[in-house]
Amino acid sequence: MRTRATISLLACALAAGSCSDPEPPGALPASQQPTDDEFPIGDVDLVGQPGSAATAVQPGESCLGEARAAERIGLDMFLMLDLSGSMLDPLPAVGRAAGATNKWDAVRASLESFVQAPETSEIGIGLQYFPQSNPGVSFACSSSAQCGEGACTNTLCVIHAQSGGADGAAPLEFLRGAGDQGTLCRTDLDCPGVGESCQSLLGACVFPAGALVDHPEGRFANVSDSPQTSFVSARCSSTADCEGVPGTRCETVGLCSLSPVQCSDSVPCAPGAGQCQPFPYTCSNFTSCDTARYAEPGVAIDRSSTRADQLISSLRAQVPLGATPTGPALAGALAQSQSWANQHPERQMVTVLATDGFPTVCEPLEIPELAELARGGLPVRTFVIGVFSDEDLDTDGRERLDQIASAGGSERALVVNTAGDLTSEFLAALNQIRSTAVSCDFSLDAGARLDFDRVNLRLLDAAGSARELLNVGDAAACGDQPGWHYVRDDSGVPVQVSVCPSSCEELRSGKASAELQIGCATRIR
Repeated sequence: MRTRATISLLACALAAGSCSDPEPPGALPASQQPTDDEFPIGDVDLVGQPGSAATAVQPGESCLGEARAAERIGLDMFLMLDLSGSMLDPLPAVGRAAGATNKWDAVRASLESFVQAPETSEIGIGLQYFPQSNPGVSFACSSSAQCGEGACTNTLCVIHAQSGGADGAAPLEFLRGAGDQGTLCRTDLDCPGVGESCQSLLGACVFPAGALVDHPEGRFANVSDSPQTSFVSARCSSTADCEGVPGTRCETVGLCSLSPVQCSDSVPCAPGAGQCQPFPYTCSNFTSCDTARYAEPGVAIDRSSTRADQLISSLRAQVPLGATPTGPALAGALAQSQSWANQHPERQMVTVLATDGFPTVCEPLEIPELAELARGGLPVRTFVIGVFSDEDLDTDGRERLDQIASAGGSERALVVNTAGDLTSEFLAALNQIRSTAVSCDFSLDAGARLDFDRVNLRLLDAAGSARELLNVGDAAACGDQPGWHYVRDDSGVPVQVSVCPSSCEELRSGKASAELQIGCATRIR
């Protein structure tokens, strides 16, 4: 992106001492002042307007102006995109009207439009996805033998439980997972509890609608208002585990392809909800928690003419799958952004985290810890886009994302609702980030031999009225007041002119342009 502001160079006739401003304390007498050759205007990193020409200093004139245009600091961004399985959740009719059937379709379409838009052509964009998988580990499995050192999620520590039969019926036998969350295992040695064993489970015992069933957790009336069969989940490893429970059998649980409702051979999808497809058990070690995997870009940050094609090709090759390792993903994105910023100090760098939920695997899992990661990434700002449903928004989803965004210097998260036109709203969020991140910094050529005590800045409104800004010293002194300051390199030499935030809003909105004045004593606050 190339944003221009009008710059007027006022070249004081320093050798003649004709600048009307009073000399600052300790200034050299006029006879010893540097000449125009020693501080040539042409060394300033400014781009001349077509047809402009240098104006000679005339006797009796205090300052002679020359209008030129300057390029603001360019913008680069690194996007970390959620590619977990939940991104395949279906969208309501309003979202599908835009051509997207699920969340990933909508997000991908938005990004394709964003990277192809003329106004983003000069933004450097790179991206990576989460989760990343551990090398050599498959997602789907039927036994732990397929997971290397990990365990398949159908291989659990279980207890062979028994509950009293209903109305004098024989006691029912169940296999239930040991512990509140279930314990994955590879052998019986991984199951130390009394009566526990390690078994590979096939699915759930399925009960007919209306059946009265005893379960280790209590007695259930398995009633359904729909014509499809309902089920009570009782773990099983073979059909024998379901004996004595009328009308049941042990079978693999599936998932309706266009609906989050569970299904199986005896629990079909509701009409219009798609076909029942096998839901694969997964290797517990499929997801990588290695920050370095996420710091390596899937598509490197680039501003070349081919970068849109590279990004679109990558986006179209992805299939959402797996869990949500937000912690290492954010840490990796910030590492990539900081590295890029260090290598390209002449440009502004931001990180964008886009997610449809909160961490499910990999430390850190808590929001305060994620916020600390974002805070540690400063001065690279972190922007957060949440792809949330009404249910997520009714809870504290927005507030939790705000904590991460605020710590990362972008104040609030941008939350888009999956109940609306997600494609348009996600694109609007990306454009809002682009607009917010527009720099109010102006480059100073590293080779320029400027007198940095003789630079001033003012704002011009659309009518041409000028308002002078004062130098406040540094960014910390800006507060909520107008002004500007230098950005300095490690040796303390100014490399940029930066406008304070309150004044920057006028430049971002297009209501004002900036004008630098070179050659007269700097006015300070």
